Amino acid sequence: MTQIKLIIGYVLFVPFIIFYSYMLGPLLKAILLLGGLLMLWIILGPKAGYLAFKQAFINQGKSKT
Repeated sequence: MTQIKLIIGYVLFVPFIIFYSYMLGPLLKAILLLGGLLMLWIILGPKAGYLAFKQAFINQGKSKT
C-alpha cells in the first residue's frame, strides 16, 4: 500500500513542479514585474516613476565595497 501511495505522490508532484518551475514561474515574474512598474508609475507619475526605476538600476550596478 505504501508503494502505491509513493507512486501516486510522484505522479502528482513531479508534473506540478515541472509546470511551476518552467512555465508558471517565468510567467508570474513577468506579470509581477509589469504590475510593479505600473503601480510605481501610478503612484509617482510617469516621469518620476521612470527616474526612480532608472536610479534603482544605476545604484544596483555600483560596487558595494
